[in-house]
Amino acid sequence: MYREMFFCSLVALVATAAVPAQDDVELSRRNAIVQAIEEASPAVVSINVVETREEVPPMFRDFWEFFDLPSPRHRVENRRVDSVGSGFIIDAEGHILTNYHVLEGASAIASVTLSDGRDLKAQIVGVDPRTDLALLKAEGANLPFAALGESEDLYIGEWVIAIGNPFGPLISDPQPTVSVGVVSAKNRRLSPSIGEGERLYQDMIQTDAAINPGNSGGPLVNAKGRVIGINTMIFSQSGGSVGLGFAIPIDRARRVVAELQRYGRRRDPWAGFKVEDVVDLHPDFARQQGITIDHGCLVVNILRDCPAYKAGLRPGDVIIGIAGHEVVRSSDIDFAIWDHFVGDAISLEIDRQGERKTLTFIVEELDQ
Repeated sequence: MYREMFFCSLVALVATAAVPAQDDVELSRRNAIVQAIEEASPAVVSINVVETREEVPPMFRDFWEFFDLPSPRHRVENRRVDSVGSGFIIDAEGHILTNYHVLEGASAIASVTLSDGRDLKAQIVGVDPRTDLALLKAEGANLPFAALGESEDLYIGEWVIAIGNPFGPLISDPQPTVSVGVVSAKNRRLSPSIGEGERLYQDMIQTDAAINPGNSGGPLVNAKGRVIGINTMIFSQSGGSVGLGFAIPIDRARRVVAELQRYGRRRDPWAGFKVEDVVDLHPDFARQQGITIDHGCLVVNILRDCPAYKAGLRPGDVIIGIAGHEVVRSSDIDFAIWDHFVGDAISLEIDRQGERKTLTFIVEELDQ
């Protein structure tokens, strides 16, 4: 009898212990990453754009190309090309943030599709090609929107989630796709050649979360479900993700959004001077100018009414630093100025005949 009572008690004890264990497993499944995805993903949209291309019909193309002749204009036809990118709603009014290159070359925005399947009309509020950002506004009610975080205080190694709509129409499902990784690096300054000398791919967030075609413009989210970047590009020889993804920091995007909402465009920051790279100067000319350093940019022309002249910059000065970054090429100055906004202060480190000085000027708007 005692043996039976002991056995029953043991069974009851095991059964009681099994309940908390199962609860722990269930809780571990709905971890911070899962909850962050649940919070942010409803605000992610597919941006459906239409591009009209002029093409010669194949039967005529082969003929004219065989004889190396220009195609006659009357044989050119328009062909509709549909493509899809990603974006995310940032407020209750339906403003959508995405990459400019998602819209570049598009003839029209056909619609934006929410994760719940709704197709909404959308209009362009403004674009900033240099920072590769665009702002749209969708027409709809009760729109979900993502909470924006901060990109300044990121930790190397913290978890992040890339959300978007990879491969577009190949996956006919409005639900976004997620991939998880970590912040691999921050403040990455990519070569100007990556953006063909025009795109400001500076101070980027690097992540190993998979970013695939169609993910561009989607949010990079932290473990709290806050957007800390905009998925923008990958480095890959194959075109697929290899763990080298880059996102535009949300702190910069916030300021671009404010400009686009207020002015419908990004106001052009202006400094008012031109430079030549010291490394490209003839040695004799450099000596005549009293240049004793082997890097930086020589000021060769400056307007008297420009912000930098008012701050003390003069022809013959060599700029060796700007906004805390070393200057090697003129592109370093160009990108640093464009990374600032009208009204911001920028510091210059200069070398004037061997004497080092620090100047500060306020960025003004380029007179349209």
